[in-house]
Amino acid sequence: MEIKPKTKKECFAQLDEMLSEADKKAIVEAEDLFEFHFTIGLWIRNNWLYDRSEEEQESLSKAFGVDMPFFEADDLSSEMLEAYQKHLKSKKQ
Repeated sequence: MEIKPKTKKECFAQLDEMLSEADKKAIVEAEDLFEFHFTIGLWIRNNWLYDRSEEEQESLSKAFGVDMPFFEADDLSSEMLEAYQKHLKSKKQ
């Protein structure tokens, strides 16, 4: 059974493990992460964001700097991908 990450660190660790080097390279080099909205973004929404308690949603949202009164999975998955791209770029330096 897959464990849904609760922190930014756990999200990055799971993405690091599941994505190929080619996928990571594509994310690093992407100028517009929208190209991943219906691929890895959709996977994140379906596997990590939907069917979570309100407390889990709020906690994960805050970890990624998404402070909104209503949980929006599209917005959060986008923020997660942007943060992951920064994470990958910082590892390359």
